[in-house]
Amino acid sequence: MKNENKLNVSIDIGGTHSRLQCEVVCDDKILSRSVEYIRNIGDKDSLKRFVKESISDFSPELQPSNCVVGFAGAVIDRRKVSLTNWKNRPAIYFEDLVDCGFSERSTLMVNDMELAAYGILDMDDKKLIPSKQCYILYKPEKVSANHLKNKLVIAPGTGFGTSSIVESKTRSEEIISNVISSEIQHIQIPDFDAKHRKIIEIVLAKMENSNFLSYEDFVSGKGLEDTYKALLQIEGKETNEKTAEDIAGDAVTNSDPIAKEALEVFYRCTGRLVQAMCLVIQPYEGVFLCGASTINNSSFISRSGFMRELHNSKVRKQLLIRFLVYIVTKPDINIAGGLWACRNIL
Repeated sequence: MKNENKLNVSIDIGGTHSRLQCEVVCDDKILSRSVEYIRNIGDKDSLKRFVKESISDFSPELQPSNCVVGFAGAVIDRRKVSLTNWKNRPAIYFEDLVDCGFSERSTLMVNDMELAAYGILDMDDKKLIPSKQCYILYKPEKVSANHLKNKLVIAPGTGFGTSSIVESKTRSEEIISNVISSEIQHIQIPDFDAKHRKIIEIVLAKMENSNFLSYEDFVSGKGLEDTYKALLQIEGKETNEKTAEDIAGDAVTNSDPIAKEALEVFYRCTGRLVQAMCLVIQPYEGVFLCGASTINNSSFISRSGFMRELHNSKVRKQLLIRFLVYIVTKPDINIAGGLWACRNIL
């Protein structure tokens, strides 16, 4: 008896833009795949319309079988997430996804960095590490044949996304990849030097109800803008309202020295937090920098202080220099990760 066609759905819900892609599978074979639907949405009703219209456009005859939905926020017990960038910061519940037409038994609600980690596993399955879409930024002189096959997935951009892939073996020697999203980016950041201390003082003075800054207060779109304004103030220059995109663009093209310094701070902070995660996870299979900002800023990253800060440890430098570091330029890694999870987890 021939198996029926199944419809898998992957959704990546960001603070502004949301993305959706479908595929039809049968007997573990992908028969067809939709375009990537993209829409700027900011409320539950718009989300519901986006989901239903996109799925209907691709496959009006099939109902969703498996669905993985990633959110730019901390997902509590795979049942609830607060979208801080949406109007009035609404909470999205698992029941809201069921109301969109998804099955209670085959729908997974995750953080968007879990999607990115699944996307790395998808690239691994397809032997795309390394490749043109995942190239080596740093390679140790000697690659360790370590039993730990862990990976780190880092997305420094509009927000600071972090996750890890921890592998384990069953008694039958089957390898299991455990994806763990992280919120470590919200811990307090120490000052690196006198100038960084001054930036912290300036930014803190403008914030209410806060006595410290986190790593995400630097490694984010708003963080880049705040750093840029603080540096202008330190240099005694008139402030302006450049967006994070403008600042990063000017830094990459080397057309604004203050923008260049601000983006340098951005990636130094990234390197410091990646170092901490490396010491915990020991990612002998690699650190993977991904996301749209990473793609746009890849040329800058290679000449920034990112790697220097990652290796900046008096006690554990010899361990840190043993981890490969990759730049991932695959633009749809989150969506691809959701579809991988539909096929391999649900």
